[in-house]
Amino acid sequence: MGLYNVHNLKEGSRDGNWIRFWEEMTGMSAANCRVIGCSSKATDGAHVQLDNPNNDKWYIVPICHSCNCQRGAHVTVWGPLVPVNGGPILW
Repeated sequence: MGLYNVHNLKEGSRDGNWIRFWEEMTGMSAANCRVIGCSSKATDGAHVQLDNPNNDKWYIVPICHSCNCQRGAHVTVWGPLVPVNGGPILW
């Protein structure tokens, strides 16, 4: 899995729909927060964008609620990143 520099777009909810979406698209379990340096349980499907001005797509990545509450924060995450509106998964 690749490492991606991203920024958090908005605070997500804990309803689990976005985590389930990520799991269905990747075939993986969203066990732990995918933010580098965090070992908490993944509770939220975070909406993120790559720190790349040439890519304005929104992606989902499972992270903990504490990390997800840091709207606008720039972090490094383990992939895969699943695009919200279709397109290739970034592994």
